[in-house]
Amino acid sequence: MSVQFRPLHEDDIHHACRLLKSNLPEHVYNQTIFACTGYPAYLQAACKCGVHSATLLIGAYLGEVLIGFAEWRRMEQMLVLNNLNVDAAFRKDGIGGMLMAYGEKLAKRDDIKKLVLDVFSWNEQAHAWYLRLGFVEEGRTYWYVRDLDRSLTASADVIAAGADIDDEEVTYIIDEYPMAEAHHLKYGFSSFRIRTKQKTSVVGRLGEQYFRIQLQRGEWDGGYPLTDVLLELDRERKLLLLSSDAFLRERDPALSLSTESIRMIKILD
Repeated sequence: MSVQFRPLHEDDIHHACRLLKSNLPEHVYNQTIFACTGYPAYLQAACKCGVHSATLLIGAYLGEVLIGFAEWRRMEQMLVLNNLNVDAAFRKDGIGGMLMAYGEKLAKRDDIKKLVLDVFSWNEQAHAWYLRLGFVEEGRTYWYVRDLDRSLTASADVIAAGADIDDEEVTYIIDEYPMAEAHHLKYGFSSFRIRTKQKTSVVGRLGEQYFRIQLQRGEWDGGYPLTDVLLELDRERKLLLLSSDAFLRERDPALSLSTESIRMIKILD
């Protein structure tokens, strides 16, 4: 079988997204940007940048038929595997391993020494496979879901960036919200920052369902006062919290554990 590896053709993006969806449980899929309606358009925009894009979409082709693909993200000093999927009919033919080898080749070409990926802990077969490929576990992330506390009254004075942060009447400043709105309308996901005098929180939005927040250890205290501003922005969304703390529910019983992912790395010679 002669398989070719080359940049994913724009016409094959919707097929690649269907492959991606087929490999994830529905509730997990819905908690990722992959489920957002504009994700195919986002990948198409990445394709237009060609080799200059931070997103590298590599297809495995049997003739002109796409049978697998990998999505890599070029970041500072690392190449991150965002997803890798192979058509079920070809999963025993080594296509996944060849896609990984192609990714390593791209990393070495750009003088990148570190590969990074996340794998769900329930996907034991994939986890074991990455270990055989030389990856090691670096840490775990726990995905928690909870409703916004609707008993809270949104009393925060929410304003657009540009006001004087020292004004005592200003409780929150929202940065980058107009850009986030434009991005959300086009792709179905977005992010912005909420800052106070104490800290800055990066808030992502996934479709119409979730506010997504990556927490630092010990950061979550039940969400107040951050939930105030989120309630004012959208009272119908749920919170999706990503944390390295396996015991976060002990501090916030309203949380439910959705899934768990494992961060893995490989240092290239």
